[in-house]
Amino acid sequence: MILASERFRDIEYITPRAFFEAAGCEVHTTSTTLKSTGRFGFQVHHPMVLSDVKPDDYQGVFLVGGIGSLQYLEDEQAKKIVHSFYVQKKPVAAICAAPRNLLHWGMLKGKMVTGHNGDGSFYAFALQHGAHPMVEQTTVFDGGILTGNGPEASEECALKFLDLLQEAN
Repeated sequence: MILASERFRDIEYITPRAFFEAAGCEVHTTSTTLKSTGRFGFQVHHPMVLSDVKPDDYQGVFLVGGIGSLQYLEDEQAKKIVHSFYVQKKPVAAICAAPRNLLHWGMLKGKMVTGHNGDGSFYAFALQHGAHPMVEQTTVFDGGILTGNGPEASEECALKFLDLLQEAN
């Protein structure tokens, strides 16, 4: 799971992680720092920073949302890591604001996508990047990428990601 160093959406981390662990998954977290602080103060200590991640060692990647996740828009390391999972046909998921990174990196061109659209800007951002916004959908899976539209999608997104992990194995 990739979190922002600050202002990740707490519930979009806590809930999926709980579902993943309940299903028997070993969960590793990372960020650009060894500690992340959520919007509501939840703290996560990471065993490694993003630059230490080796995608070959993991079965999938889940980008936690929240406004802080936009720190990765211009982060070439994050882009390279996520793209590596995608190319290897390993599950890739992003929730809330995090799908904007995938859009910006060109990974969702021509694909259906959802994301947080509270102010209407996600819809326009998706169109601008050649994607098909489906903001009324809680989750959307298209072309190997799962997107969720916000905190209310945490459970559904986690369960669908678990299904993708099972299918990939």
